[in-house]
Amino acid sequence: MELQKYIDELDRIQMEGAFVFIKWDGEREKNRKTVLIEKPDSNFLFRRDTDDLVTTLKEGIAEYDAAFSKSI
Repeated sequence: MELQKYIDELDRIQMEGAFVFIKWDGEREKNRKTVLIEKPDSNFLFRRDTDDLVTTLKEGIAEYDAAFSKSI
């Protein structure tokens, strides 16, 4: 499952000290999911509202890896 691949990557990011939040907002009509990745003691912050969780996780992980010289 593609989603599991990204969950495993989020586990890696969390072990590196980042915070990862995924929220479902039932009150919104569009972009009902929010993905937030933040690394303390850095300026890194990824936050997106989306309806496509898998693509947004992929983008967030890619941006994190680019900021901290990792590859997916």
